[in-house]
Amino acid sequence: MTDSGLAHLHPGVRDVAAADNAVRLEAIRSKRWITHDPAARVLAALKEAIDQPISDRMENILFLAESGMGKTMLLRKFLRDNATSFDATRGVQPHPVVLVLMAEEPTEEAFYVQVLKAVGAPLILSPRRHMLSVRETTFRILRELGTRMLMIDEINSILVGSPRQQRRFLQLLRFLSNELQVAIVCAGVPEARFALLSDPQLRSRVAEILLEPWTSGPEFQAFVNILVQGLPLRRPSPVDSGRLRRLLVERSGGITLSICRALERAGAAAIRNGQERIEPSGLEAPEIWRGLGLPAQGSTRLRPAALARTGN
Repeated sequence: MTDSGLAHLHPGVRDVAAADNAVRLEAIRSKRWITHDPAARVLAALKEAIDQPISDRMENILFLAESGMGKTMLLRKFLRDNATSFDATRGVQPHPVVLVLMAEEPTEEAFYVQVLKAVGAPLILSPRRHMLSVRETTFRILRELGTRMLMIDEINSILVGSPRQQRRFLQLLRFLSNELQVAIVCAGVPEARFALLSDPQLRSRVAEILLEPWTSGPEFQAFVNILVQGLPLRRPSPVDSGRLRRLLVERSGGITLSICRALERAGAAAIRNGQERIEPSGLEAPEIWRGLGLPAQGSTRLRPAALARTGN
């Protein structure tokens, strides 16, 4: 099959589409970054934050989205985009951006340990000055690595702590921002807002970014088109329809992960059954949506807009 017969696909996928079924099915299962407009706006906001001048009052970001909307992939994308090469003169691998997974328990010691893990630093504790040793080591290393942004994923884990632990952790975030003069990005589900913004001093220096569940509109259609163009199917799929958009949004609750999985499963089914394209009727099959239902009841849903950014 020639490239002209695969013009409906992204150029990087056409060679895969000419391969056998096993190769194509493996390509569908592989993880890949999908660019879309709401994600681009989040990345632009992160870029603005890291480029701000160093000051005693850095603007920080609270990045909120439902589980499955792609928060972690966005943070990792920004981390990759800002990676730098090894500094042979100093013998250091700079880390302008550090991505940390929030510790299961919101304590100062556990957090510093996670930061040191993230930069690959050996952790050697002083038996007599345990906490002070971890803090001093963390601050020294981040300064040596030229860190300008500290991103904390799953910040909603703060909610498992006691009220006292939550207050102390918020104080820690303020201290980090003031002492290191870095931009701090806290990412989590919407419930985290109530804890993070309960501190007036922290709230006054935080810009909030909301990555909303999808609605059936032009941006969503563009996202679906990009997804399908990346599936190695040999025939064009008739996915440019309001019916298909509504079906995907209603079945998925607008959650990116569920939408991607459903289209990938439909693409794999189209390869196996020889149709070589995704039919809207095929997306109604129960096996396509197995385990991909609506978010659990009680989940805090964001306002119905693609992305909002506000400062307090």
